[in-house]
Amino acid sequence: MELVKRLLIASFFIPAILFIFYTGGIALFSFIALVVFVQTYELREIFLIKGIELSLLSIPASVFVFAAVIFYSFPQILAALLLVFILVMGKDLISGRSQGTFNRITATIFSMIYTAFFLAAVYKIRLLDSGAFLIISLISLIWITDSAAYFVGRAFGNHRGIFKASPNKSLEGYFAGVLSALIGAFAAAWIFDFTVIQAILLAVSVGIFGQFGDLFESMLKRDVGIKDSSSILPGHGGVLDRFDSLQIAAPVFYLLLLFFK
Repeated sequence: MELVKRLLIASFFIPAILFIFYTGGIALFSFIALVVFVQTYELREIFLIKGIELSLLSIPASVFVFAAVIFYSFPQILAALLLVFILVMGKDLISGRSQGTFNRITATIFSMIYTAFFLAAVYKIRLLDSGAFLIISLISLIWITDSAAYFVGRAFGNHRGIFKASPNKSLEGYFAGVLSALIGAFAAAWIFDFTVIQAILLAVSVGIFGQFGDLFESMLKRDVGIKDSSSILPGHGGVLDRFDSLQIAAPVFYLLLLFFK
């Protein structure tokens, strides 16, 4: 039954996400803004388990910061972050609640960076030359890599426990993910006429850093003792669970593309 739920959700969301990523513009901006909003909510719930109560203002504020990163330059981004800092911490200043202030500040900053800043790279990639094909290749390879790592790990994963954050993941599955990312990247380069450099950057971003993103989120969940970031997507967990690899792969890919341009 769980597998049926996963397949039904995937059969709807995969074509929809590919269409949105290809279309770009307001559709892509709105979609990522929604993802940022929900992810910040999920992070807030996760922090609550640790006894860290983020202000509810941090949820819409994350979308505000995301928009600033997308459309404006450094002074405007700094102003957005400063405004969020003042609003979110203003409650503590007015109420005089100093206990746990440091944890709330650091958790709020982390949430903004992890959601708003990192996912802004998705929109930035779409704005590049051949951006539609680059971002479609990125998200498609993440799905392929995750699937290869999962199925190879289940079938041939004899070396488990290598990654303490996710003990069920195996070394065999990890290398299957890296290999599938490499093959998929060069297949995408052949289909979409990318350069060899772009193919290599794509493979590195997905195969190494995409899997790092998945392991990082697993570490967060393991720290608080939960399996999924939420239950918003039946059979798939939360929005953080679905985009954890993209969360790290996208900013890495964007920076590498700029560096090797």
